[in-house]
Formats: sequence, C-alpha cells, structure tokens
Amino acid sequence: MDMNEIVRRCKQGNEEAWNIMINKYSKTIYNIALNFANNREDASDITQDVFIKIYNNMNKFVENKSFYAWILKITKNYCIDYWRKNKKYLNKSEMNENIIFEHQTPEDCSTRESDLLTLRRKLLILEPELRLILIMRDIQDFSYSEISENLSIPMGTVKSRINRARMKLAKKFLNEEK
Repeated sequence: MDMNEIVRRCKQGNEEAWNIMINKYSKTIYNIALNFANNREDASDITQDVFIKIYNNMNKFVENKSFYAWILKITKNYCIDYWRKNKKYLNKSEMNENIIFEHQTPEDCSTRESDLLTLRRKLLILEPELRLILIMRDIQDFSYSEISENLSIPMGTVKSRINRARMKLAKKFLNEEK
C-alpha cells in the first residue's frame, strides 16, 4: 500500500492505515524529539503529541503534496515550541540514552554512538532551525536534496544553514579543548 492510499484511509478513519503510518514515522519523530527534549520520557511525550496533532489535522493535508514533508513540518514546529517553553528547564545531564538509528546495523550504531552522544550535547547551543537541519543531515543521514524537499527550502539555504550550524559547533568544540 503506497503512502497516498494510507493517507486516504487515515482520513476515512481506518485504524489499520493509522497503525501503518505510526509504525513508519514514529522513529523519525522520536529521534527529532529526543534531540530537542534531551530525555526519553519527554521525547516519547512529544512523539505522542505530534501524532495527536497529525491525527487532528489529517483532513488539512493536501494529498498531492509530500506527506513526509508535512509530518516533518508538524514535528519541527512542535519541537521548536517545546524547546522555547522548556529551554531553561532542560537537563543537559540526561543525555545518556541510546540513539535509535533507522537502516543501520548494530555495529554501525556502536561505532558512532560515542561521537553522536557528544554531538547531541553540543546541539543544545544551536537555535532550533539549525539544530533540526543538522539532525536531519548528520544524524539521520538525509541528503541535501531530501532536506530541501522535506523542509520546503532552497538547496542553497540548506547548505548555508548546515555550514552555519557546523561552524557554531566547531567553535564550541575548539573552545572546550583549550
């Protein structure tokens, strides 16, 4: 069953289609949420809230558009709102959870885990828009064109934001090494 059919069935209230959609997108939404919330419980709550938002707004989705981009936009906006409301309460020491990776072997995950844990800690210094785009590129391995398409921003903007985010992170790493 293709995504357009799943969306049509979700709009009709089909529970099986809804479960397929949740299974397909829950890891992606959770990973983004985890990088904004910095702990599993809040990331799970955010994921659940995003799916409620998707469910409540399913009839607003235009079927000839990218459903994945629509979900990412809802997730991004919810995470940014969450971060703004809670940034002074976020506990940076709760960053010891394992990161869930899609399409990777356990060996791949274990070799990257230490570096990614450090990266996730440093991501906290970035503003939400830069954080999201860096998560998509460097943690979730999206291509530049996939990011451009899914966030509905020009390729040049994607590249410049990634560059700006990486420069800010590099400065943070260099300052801590001194």
